[in-house]
Amino acid sequence: MLTYQDFCNHYNFKGCVGNADAINIFNYLIQPKTIANMIAFSEIGLPAISGIANILESNYSNATNFPLTDFKNRQITGRMVCFILEHFGYEKVSGGLDKEARLRDFSKTNLFKTSSVYELIATPINTIAMQII
Repeated sequence: MLTYQDFCNHYNFKGCVGNADAINIFNYLIQPKTIANMIAFSEIGLPAISGIANILESNYSNATNFPLTDFKNRQITGRMVCFILEHFGYEKVSGGLDKEARLRDFSKTNLFKTSSVYELIATPINTIAMQII
C-alpha cells in the first residue's frame, strides 16, 4: 500500500511530513476510484487530473496548511499524482507541458491549468481492487 510517508521519503520532502492537509490530498488521490479516474484520462491522452482537478480545488483550495492557491502546493500535488501512477506502470509522456497537457474546459478548474499526461510503459507494481456491491 502506498503511504504519504513513502511519498515524502521518495522526494525527500521533509517540510510536508505531518501536514494534515497534504495527507488528506494524498489519501484522496490513492482511493481506487480516483486512481481509476486518473488512469482513464491517461489512457485517452489527456492530463491525468482532468477528472479530479475540480474536486481537488473545491475541497482543498483554501486548506489551512496546504492551500492549493499556492502554486508550489499544486506542484507537490502533481508529484503525488506522478508517484502514485508510477506504481501502476505509468510515466509522464516526454515533451513537457505542451498543448496536450492543458486541462480542458470540462475540467471546470480555476487553479490547475496544466497537468502531466501519462502513458503505460511498465508492468504495474500495484493493481486496483474494486468490489461491486
